[in-house]
Amino acid sequence: MAHALRAVVVLPTYNEAGNIAGMLDLVLGSPVAPDALVVDDSSPDGTGEEVREVAARYPEGRVRLLTRATKDGLGAAYRAGFAAAVATGDYDVVVQMDADGSHPVAALVPMLDALAAGADLVLGARYVPGGALDDAWPWYRKALSRGANTYARLLLRAPVADLTGGFKAWRAGLLASLDLDVLTAAGYAFQIQTTLAALERGAVVREVPILFTERTHGTSKMSQAIIAEAMVAVVRMRRHGSSGTRGSR
Repeated sequence: MAHALRAVVVLPTYNEAGNIAGMLDLVLGSPVAPDALVVDDSSPDGTGEEVREVAARYPEGRVRLLTRATKDGLGAAYRAGFAAAVATGDYDVVVQMDADGSHPVAALVPMLDALAAGADLVLGARYVPGGALDDAWPWYRKALSRGANTYARLLLRAPVADLTGGFKAWRAGLLASLDLDVLTAAGYAFQIQTTLAALERGAVVREVPILFTERTHGTSKMSQAIIAEAMVAVVRMRRHGSSGTRGSR
């Protein structure tokens, strides 16, 4: 049965041809009956063509493809996708999730239930009771993930357990109220930045436990440069608020 809230799932992609078709089928088959918006940074591996083939199998409008000319960071891809999703005026909820299969599609149901119960933003959380990281992850990746989350959460004094996760369900009105032009983090710091911006606006934030699994195909896009950017961005946010610039508080 479709959920009463109309939702769209925004999936940023770069070289996800091995994952995207299966992921879209899972998302579109969810009981919450969302549409899907793929934001592809002109992947050279044919990701865009895979999306078009999937779209042809579904009613018009269920799958849309937004192709960007350049690859300039996860944050930029999400800003473009959020703007496109909100601009339609068709959705109550905008969900963001990875296209690599690491976020469980089954969690869409409790996440939208939490929104229907009054939340403004729901986080798919690894670090709450019932949440976990895949056992397939080596110990050092688990330590890095947990350490980075603890660093950001404590430095920013954020009242959430999983501040660095990228699986989120936004009430469309809250997302539309954020000034995306000043939330300019390029990499995974964008996840911290947007949740912090929601908290600054007094949003009701809830967390739903998830099992974060290893990607289905391909390799992780996490790099030392992305980690370093996030660490510096957190310090700036501690000083100046979510935008990380002077005068933002």
